[in-house]
Amino acid sequence: MPRSLRPLDPLQDLDEVRLHPGAEPSLFARLRADHEIVLPESHQAVLRQSNGVETYGGYFRLFGIYANGAIDSVAWNGRDCWKFAWGDRCAGYWCFGETAWGDQYAYELESLRAGGEAKVHLLDAFSMSPQETASSFAGFLENEFIPFAKAPYDSMIKQARRKLGPLAATSHLAYVPSLLLGAGEFVENVQAVNARAAMICNGDIALQLDARPRNGGSVRALEPYEDERKRMRMRVVWA
Repeated sequence: MPRSLRPLDPLQDLDEVRLHPGAEPSLFARLRADHEIVLPESHQAVLRQSNGVETYGGYFRLFGIYANGAIDSVAWNGRDCWKFAWGDRCAGYWCFGETAWGDQYAYELESLRAGGEAKVHLLDAFSMSPQETASSFAGFLENEFIPFAKAPYDSMIKQARRKLGPLAATSHLAYVPSLLLGAGEFVENVQAVNARAAMICNGDIALQLDARPRNGGSVRALEPYEDERKRMRMRVVWA
């Protein structure tokens, strides 16, 4: 592959970067046929070099398309995976990467279906509130993803990496006990948890906080339970 088509080369000399076999051209055509999604050319160039990328020991990730395991954006964006727990909050976005906390890098679906470049948004892991983080994927790669692979802005991610070591692609970071229960924001309280379960439980909590009692009750407890499909869910108990 010519040097100009190898956008991930700046990652080659970094520790704890995991690359994968590149995506075949047919996969991009399949994505368009199945979901009417055309990724920006700069994004396709990355996936042609590596169909999914994990950096900083797995604490920052780009998903592949029709990829194996936990880095497949097609499976991850399926409503039954975790988005159902958030109602309509992230229904209009295609998530293509994430941080270890579960913050999602995403495009607006309308932009992808229009073709061409698309703005990159960061969807907060605990609210799914969108914030524009780059005007294009190329800008995101150059100014955010590659720099974070070298030196993350988040000091707690640095501490968690020292404590937990590499993070599996199936895992996220979470505070246990939850910060909602008054627990301290200390690395001793940070644990690795199942990524899908964490995204579902975050959605459960966010929607219940929005619907909190009119008297403004405080959170007394968080109760995990299994729903009828054996998915881990979270119930907020009010004081």
